[in-house]
Amino acid sequence: MDYFFDWDALDWELVQLGVERKVVHTAHLMFALYRMSAGLEFPRHDHPHEQMATVLSGRIEALIGEDRRELGPRGGYRVPANVPHTIRVLEDAVILDAFTPIREDFLTDRS
Repeated sequence: MDYFFDWDALDWELVQLGVERKVVHTAHLMFALYRMSAGLEFPRHDHPHEQMATVLSGRIEALIGEDRRELGPRGGYRVPANVPHTIRVLEDAVILDAFTPIREDFLTDRS
């Protein structure tokens, strides 16, 4: 295992039109760095992973359970396992997500 990483050295992966991500992980923890275009809205969903996120730039609106909040730089949110959630991107945004356990569905050969 390489103990160090440099976000700038990692390639962006196109997830869908207007959404790119970079992923690093250990055996039990995953970071996903997202670049998202304004106007996107993710379908409300849930998963067995715990999740935390921080908005690094831009603005989003997050809906977690029944709680809604607009967040900008340095704002963040926590999502317990199996709680429905979604975000709407209000301004082009960069978001850092953390997941435990890791999202196997996010893994590629570059992770």
